[in-house]
Amino acid sequence: MNKDEFEKKRKEITEYNKRILKEFKRSLKHIVFDETLTLYILRPIAFIFVKLLYKTNVTPNQVSFMVMIVGIISAFFFSWGTHLGFILGGSLYFLALVLDCVDGMIARLKKTGTAVGRIIDGFADYFVGVVVYVGMGIGFDKGIIDICLPFDHWWLLVISAVSHIVHAMIVDYYRVEFMAHGLGKVTSVNDEKRKFAEELERIKDQRGKWLDKSLIAIYLGYSRLQLFKMDRDEHYDRKEYFQANKLLIKLWFWIGPTAHIFVLIIAAILFRPIIFFSYTIGVANLYMIVLWIVQVRVKNKLQRK
Repeated sequence: MNKDEFEKKRKEITEYNKRILKEFKRSLKHIVFDETLTLYILRPIAFIFVKLLYKTNVTPNQVSFMVMIVGIISAFFFSWGTHLGFILGGSLYFLALVLDCVDGMIARLKKTGTAVGRIIDGFADYFVGVVVYVGMGIGFDKGIIDICLPFDHWWLLVISAVSHIVHAMIVDYYRVEFMAHGLGKVTSVNDEKRKFAEELERIKDQRGKWLDKSLIAIYLGYSRLQLFKMDRDEHYDRKEYFQANKLLIKLWFWIGPTAHIFVLIIAAILFRPIIFFSYTIGVANLYMIVLWIVQVRVKNKLQRK
């Protein structure tokens, strides 16, 4: 290869890399929507699957169902209660996390995302979480793992699951509020609920929309369970809100769903579930309380202004 050919090849590779990087960026949500671990670990791996599936007829909703299937298989391996079972279960749970990124990335690239698709995506997350917790409980029943705590393992799993859900709801709330008040990129939590309610009203008399109606109704019911609700629309100076909350939103991500699952996977592979329980029930709850106190003070200060 002579110098001219080498230079031509180098330019082709550079252009290809630029094109791939642009596609990757187009497949992402706004950076604030993603937890740190999701953005820097899961998304790059997921993009490999996106490139494989993009030109096929596979839809984002079908990928969401794949996530649920992989989650069920992961739970099955966890139910073995052996070190090998936990390694396989943890590895497949990681694959489910990666695939969970794929559906949204394909939807954004193809511009085929829907409100119902977002709900299905969220349902898949909760479904996989539930079956994995149940699988782990069945595995603990085998008595192979010594948890070394004076509590029944099912109680530990229930408390962990509740903590996981509460943390996810709080992180999601503050993420949406940051996007609304700090960046002006999306509607606030109240506006988001109104949008779904309007969609339900629009399709309520349409035939063949029973799944869409059911999912939106369930979502609206779930949204009423959020721990923090606004009784009125709140307005802030965008720059002030951004500056006051830009570090806080990043700190919230360390008790987000992905953080919990990463700890669970590490604990599973090491065959040390006590690591997961200590983080979810102990460290993460203490962290949440401290950060929530700081968050409330910051919000009250901005409201007074």
